[in-house]
Amino acid sequence: MSTDKERYSRLENEDLEEEVGYHTKNPPRFSLFKALSYGGILILFILLTTSALTLLPRRRALRNGRWDPQTMLPTIPKVSVEFHMTKKYGQYNEESNSAWDELVPVKHGLFALKDPYRYDLQPGHADPEDENVAWFGVSVFHQLHCLRALRDLVRELKTGQPAREWGGPDHLEHCLDYIRQGLMCNADTTIEWPVFVKDGFGSDGPITGEGIAHQCRDWNAVREFGMKTGELIDSLSGK
Repeated sequence: MSTDKERYSRLENEDLEEEVGYHTKNPPRFSLFKALSYGGILILFILLTTSALTLLPRRRALRNGRWDPQTMLPTIPKVSVEFHMTKKYGQYNEESNSAWDELVPVKHGLFALKDPYRYDLQPGHADPEDENVAWFGVSVFHQLHCLRALRDLVRELKTGQPAREWGGPDHLEHCLDYIRQGLMCNADTTIEWPVFVKDGFGSDGPITGEGIAHQCRDWNAVREFGMKTGELIDSLSGK
């Protein structure tokens, strides 16, 4: 066995630089301009995508492949509304009669819908002029229609002014129960307190709901939709 140790020769400086340069590369320089450019493009893309989505009609396909009927309505915001007893609706003069009548749009809030089969709806009233159009109602206007009928009876009892014809006793019984179901469906759970409190429980004021704020769907937005009575709603555009 040879006892001679292997001999290694020292690389010259030029050879060393060449050897090191072969195995390593200079890291790319960080470009602030490029980073800002890419970031700006990404933000612009997100904004454009979001804007496009908000402009599209709201469609939520159900299991049967048809659309949720609520998507044809505009978005109804929530607003805070204090409840107060008003003379406008609490009396039986001509001004009050007109105010109650104006709560319900013409044709009882019915609206025409083109191609209604696109929505998860049962058949509506057929339009006599277009077989692809049907007419439907909105529950809140139906409820107000019924409330007006019951108010007419109360007005007749208090003032003697004859009530209008609302379809007879059967229709009024339907209205009473329909309003009951509407109230229970929405089930407003706002907490109420007495109008005043004294030392003893028996001497406290009644709980009338006067001045108490409720979270309500914006009636102006609901009525704006209802006032479009007779304007055709296109299933594809939602307008």
